[in-house]
Amino acid sequence: MDAMLFGRVIKSGRALVALGATLLMAACATAPVIHTRMAVGANLTGAHTFAFARHPGTDHGPYKSLTTQRLEQDVTAQMQARGYTLVAADAGPDLLVDFRLRTRDRVEGDMGPAFMGSYWGGWGPYGWGGDWGAPYGWGWGGYYNDVRTVTSAALTVSVINRETRSVIWSGTASSDISRHTLYHPDKSLDEAVNQIFVHYPVPAAGH
Repeated sequence: MDAMLFGRVIKSGRALVALGATLLMAACATAPVIHTRMAVGANLTGAHTFAFARHPGTDHGPYKSLTTQRLEQDVTAQMQARGYTLVAADAGPDLLVDFRLRTRDRVEGDMGPAFMGSYWGGWGPYGWGGDWGAPYGWGWGGYYNDVRTVTSAALTVSVINRETRSVIWSGTASSDISRHTLYHPDKSLDEAVNQIFVHYPVPAAGH
């Protein structure tokens, strides 16, 4: 390979790396998918006070996790912006708020040409193949699966009627866990809660 061709290969490789980084950043910036449910006959406008569940689904021990603390902070801001007042759980609030965070793994795969390293292949009857070229050159043959595991997370905020002890509204934000999610968990939780409450039946003041 001469110097000019080698330089072109290096430049092409750098361009592919830059493109990959751009696509990764775009994926991290994608807003979560939101799903909501509401009980028949639920009246959220008639409630005035709220508190948080004593044992939220985001806690798995005798302590309050950092995730729960951040969610309570975010949800308090959202509820207060809608005219609700935060009170103690034993003060008889109209509403209780609970959280649940679930993760799920799924396997994804792409079909593509498999590198065989034996010859230059052409389009054969089953994809890259053929029988032409040097017997010991670079080549392709058959197919392979580019299999990878993707982890997705789903955060659910449930609003509960304290008297009937039944969920009257819930919102779930779902998204794939990215490098941005892992490195900036608080920002990811902030964004998820914000997107969930965009769909809350009672709008924030000024909206």
